[in-house]
Amino acid sequence: IIVQYIEEAWGNKAPILVPKDPYDRAIARFWAAFIDDKLVPCLRVVFTGQGEQQQKALEESVANLVVLEEALRTTPCSSGKLYFGGDEIGFVDIALAGVSAFVKALEKITNSGFIDMPLLSAWIDRICEDNRVKEIMLDPAKMQESIAALRLIL
Repeated sequence: IIVQYIEEAWGNKAPILVPKDPYDRAIARFWAAFIDDKLVPCLRVVFTGQGEQQQKALEESVANLVVLEEALRTTPCSSGKLYFGGDEIGFVDIALAGVSAFVKALEKITNSGFIDMPLLSAWIDRICEDNRVKEIMLDPAKMQESIAALRLIL
């Protein structure tokens, strides 16, 4: 909804976040929905869950990350592009960037090896190093400390 607002309010002055082509636009929306509807809820349970519930969520999270790894093979990234949307950060990149620091922190806390996926790992490193993203994203090391402290409370 925010992306639609940006496009409508700022028109040509806004960066192109969602592809103009209807098919590519639908694909971007699909992957953003996948991240929001499948990956984020699993990661939340990995963080808040205990025992079997947490283990199941961890397995589902890894399975969802494998799906994203495969998506990187079939998107513009597979043809030498840096991001899901091509040469510039786009809608899907923004959706996944929002959880990438969390994924990196959880990987270390749970010793789960989430990012034993070369394309996704490289994408996360790239997005976390982008200066525009660095300005607004939490540092994964600080997030790891916060998550570890909160998990002790939970």
